Amino acid sequence: MPESIIPPNRAKKALAEGKSLVGIMLVELRQPSVMQMLAHAGHDFVLIDGEHGPFNIETVADLCRAARDVGVTPIVRVPDVSYAFITQPLDGGAQGVMIPRITAPEQVREALRVIKYPPLGMRGSVVARGHTALKSGNVSQAMSDANNESLLIVQIETKQALQRVDEIIGIEGVDVALVGPTDLSVALGVPGDMEHPKLIEAIEHVVQACRRHRIVPAIHINVLSQAAFWAKKGMRMISYNSEVGILIGAATDAVRSVREGFGRS
Repeated sequence: MPESIIPPNRAKKALAEGKSLVGIMLVELRQPSVMQMLAHAGHDFVLIDGEHGPFNIETVADLCRAARDVGVTPIVRVPDVSYAFITQPLDGGAQGVMIPRITAPEQVREALRVIKYPPLGMRGSVVARGHTALKSGNVSQAMSDANNESLLIVQIETKQALQRVDEIIGIEGVDVALVGPTDLSVALGVPGDMEHPKLIEAIEHVVQACRRHRIVPAIHINVLSQAAFWAKKGMRMISYNSEVGILIGAATDAVRSVREGFGRS
């Protein structure tokens, strides 16, 4: 069999091997070299925020290819379940998509139909694009390999998703269930309280459901101590903070330290 023109999905392979992964949300910076920085820091994956972020499709494609080239798996959070929103990032080089605001299993099934090529789905076939590193090759093999390598993350961040979590993550083809704790806290009536017992109980419920269905449990969290807490609670894929949050946090600490130095001089 000839060599595949579909680049391997390092994150998906690592998860299948039982490893745990650390990533980050990219929300603002559009310079592809940011991916080299994330790789140097040891990130396994990056969530490119197409829901709230300011990125157009050209930028998404550039970021995805830059990430993949340095060994960071690029995953795009799309704004909605639609053909263009999902297939354009994938054709541009994304190796996975994350679907926000899930409320029902039907959304997940529709997302899978768009993500996967026939016979598993309805994605239109194309080669010599970002997802093949601009290589051409056997169309049938490329579609099969892409189906195997693509990663689907569903977000559990609504009350409906929490109530129907077994139905949602039990669908074949779902790889990861990622808790969006901020929106989930809003849905539970405790907005922004990341340590509220009601929210903790809900997140633990999702982790247990993932274990039942052999789906990877994941979370995006902005506080380091909370990231460590959930890592110990069984989360295997943790997106910690964003490039903006880390930059501002580190810069704030540096400025404070320098100003304290001025005071001692």
